[in-house]
This record gives sequence, structure tokens and C-alpha cells, in this order.
Amino acid sequence: MMGYESDERLSAQREAYRALGNLLERTGREELPSISWTIGDGGAGPLLVGQCFASDPIQRQQDFYAWQAAIDAEPWPEGIKRSEGIHMHAAKSDYGGVTVTLSADISAEEM
Repeated sequence: MMGYESDERLSAQREAYRALGNLLERTGREELPSISWTIGDGGAGPLLVGQCFASDPIQRQQDFYAWQAAIDAEPWPEGIKRSEGIHMHAAKSDYGGVTVTLSADISAEEM
């Protein structure tokens, strides 16, 4: 027997699953790069996390920008600069009722 909170989380994950299906369809149709996707449960509703892991740092950055433009995600200006590199981050708070975040890390050695 599931409780109310479990039902809510399951519902949120199903919404994120549907949004992920839509994004994967767009990948082929719009020739978007393949990135890693995780269905999350941030406690505040359905969440999808897209991470760009291309081995080439320039490609990783291009993948991030392609997805950012595709879903009209709001970037953190200039990423988060750290001594070990830059963490690029963008978010779309309502992609069909789902929050979608994107990230890519560029290490200092790769810059």
C-alpha cells in the first residue's frame, strides 16, 4: 500500500518520463546531440536532469548550448567559475509541467 507522498512521487516521475520521451523524439527529429538524462525527484515536482559528457570539451559545450536553445532554458550567466573549471547550468522551469535542468563541466585543464 502506497501513501499519498509515494503516489505523488510516482506521478511526478511519470510526468518526467513523458517529457523525456518527448525530448528523445526531438533528438532525432531536430538532430540534437545525445546527452545523459536522469529522472529525478526533487520533492518539488517532476524533474529531468540532462548532463553533457562528450569527451571533447568543445563538443560538450556545443551540446549544452544546443539543448539550452532547443528547450529555451535560462542559463546561469557565464556558468559557475571554480578554480577547477566552469560548471555550465541552465534550467527550464516548465517544460510540459516538468523542470528540466542542463549541465556541463569544463575543467581548468580543458580550457
